[in-house]
Amino acid sequence: MAQVQSVFQYMVILFCLITMLSCSTTTVHVNKTYLNEAESKKIKSKLEEKGFNVEFNEHLYPTDILSTTILYSPFLTEISAVDDVEDTLSGLGYDIKNISSLVVSNHWYTKNTMGLYIVPNEVVPNDGKNIKDIANQYKSLNCDTYIELNLKKNGEFLYSKKGEISVSGKWSLTKYPYILLEKLEPYLNVYFEIKKSKKIDQVSHIDITELHPLNSANVISPCTLTYGVRL
Repeated sequence: MAQVQSVFQYMVILFCLITMLSCSTTTVHVNKTYLNEAESKKIKSKLEEKGFNVEFNEHLYPTDILSTTILYSPFLTEISAVDDVEDTLSGLGYDIKNISSLVVSNHWYTKNTMGLYIVPNEVVPNDGKNIKDIANQYKSLNCDTYIELNLKKNGEFLYSKKGEISVSGKWSLTKYPYILLEKLEPYLNVYFEIKKSKKIDQVSHIDITELHPLNSANVISPCTLTYGVRL
């Protein structure tokens, strides 16, 4: 009986140690909205070498973050972890402009976590003129046929009518405010003009992006497409 109790106590102690060790690992939530895959992999590798757990996301970029920023929980078990992340990013050539605790744009970080927002030098976050900001799921507005246009961040698009894909291909930001949908077979070369506006309803402000077709094609309906984000 004593031997059984001893084994049980050992298992309890082992469980507690594992739990403590797992809880002691700081998780860094990296927003990869403005990062390419190569940059993301390098950042992940370097942070993991320092013992961090790394998780990526592509959440809506906070409007009040304009430069590379570290946000950290006030409940970090080791405050030196912030310095480690800063040093790691500096070693990769990123200049950390802002380090802040608690909350930015209602983004709370729980115990032992950090948020990392990386803004490359050529990027102005949320200016609507970057391919990463324009890439969204657009839907028809005041059109007889229900249409969806999915502009993907990898430069591909899907154009659907009544829930069925009509055409797919490549899209690009030629020169703001114009985008181009194109495909070789069957041939497609259609331009849209981007128009941005704001409105207010009973809930909040809404940022609206509209795509207006500038030329016609058999598979593309002459309908305005829209996407909105609540602020």
